[in-house]
Amino acid sequence: MTNEELQEAIKDATDDVKNLSSSPTNGPFPQNEVTRREMILLRQLTLYKIEDAKKCKRGDLEHFNTEIYDLITTFVKSR
Repeated sequence: MTNEELQEAIKDATDDVKNLSSSPTNGPFPQNEVTRREMILLRQLTLYKIEDAKKCKRGDLEHFNTEIYDLITTFVKSR
């Protein structure tokens, strides 16, 4: 993932987090919505881990977190 791709992905993930609504008016969120929200937050966190790994020149951590990011993104975008 290039730096430009990374910054674009961080912007996209941040927008997803900002677009999360507050608590529903009638009771708690259903479990599938809770899981989706958790994945959105984990997606953003994983991108920051990729960014940190790039800064520290840790290719192993960058690769690992990129793979995790791809899995999380597939899950989030499928919902």
